[in-house]
Amino acid sequence: MSSGPFADLASSTEAFATEFREFMTRNQRPAPGSPAESESQGEPFAGDWADRPSSDIFATAYLSATSCTDHLLGLTDVLRSRNALFSAYTLTRGVVEAAALGCYLTDPDIDGKERVRRTMNYRLDALCEQTWLFKDMHGEYAAEKLDETRQRISDFARSARQHGFDFHDMNGKGRAAHIGPAQPAAMTLISLAVDKDVPELGRMYQRLLSATAHSALHGLARMLTPLSPNDGRPGEALAAVNADPRRLAVELIVGPLAAHGLARGVEWFTGCDTSSLHGPANQMLMTWSRVGQFSVPALKT
Repeated sequence: MSSGPFADLASSTEAFATEFREFMTRNQRPAPGSPAESESQGEPFAGDWADRPSSDIFATAYLSATSCTDHLLGLTDVLRSRNALFSAYTLTRGVVEAAALGCYLTDPDIDGKERVRRTMNYRLDALCEQTWLFKDMHGEYAAEKLDETRQRISDFARSARQHGFDFHDMNGKGRAAHIGPAQPAAMTLISLAVDKDVPELGRMYQRLLSATAHSALHGLARMLTPLSPNDGRPGEALAAVNADPRRLAVELIVGPLAAHGLARGVEWFTGCDTSSLHGPANQMLMTWSRVGQFSVPALKT
């Protein structure tokens, strides 16, 4: 029985996120014969960058799924309490970005070599961020960490060339080193995860969520509901931060959709049984569609 639209959104999302987490706890290694298992046989891309680069993709995919479900559970708390509207958009952005990365790494349309390249680019991007971080710090600790990070980037360069990849070094602050094509921007990853055939949909949602997450004026002001004229100040009105459940469901549905897409990618890549997720996934998506008054097809995880 429904206990209200906000509570329904929260409970259905919580059930999916909790079961997704329990699935990962039950399945701590890929199934025999799965893409994750078969692509790691013999570790054909081992080198200075990692001893087990293909096997490590499983852990990287699970890490992104853990981040995704963590943000989903945070979103359920906000929806249930109804007292932190802006953070609902920030948390949904976290859900979507984590899910989009996981979808990118578990893409069924690529081979094992491309999967390693994408994963190593993801790690290389993080190393470059660390380099800029330590450059901006002072002291012996920062200098030591900067040297270590630069050495790891050199390891990546050697291994990339050893396995026939093109390596492109850092080119100024903000331009990370990369192997082959550069790591796609978050907006591009979200576009691929939400709908490859309609990339503008993902871009629209990224801009919508980021406007609030970054405290842009248009992202914050759109949440204001005028209450009454402000006495003594002509032309002004008193307002409150407010949003109805239908609007939230329409604007935040990208979070549940992206999380569901990640679950499907993990299912394909790991070969593990995700049948326990089918019911919670359908219930979550149908609840969001009911509250938002839009249509989504009944889906299997």
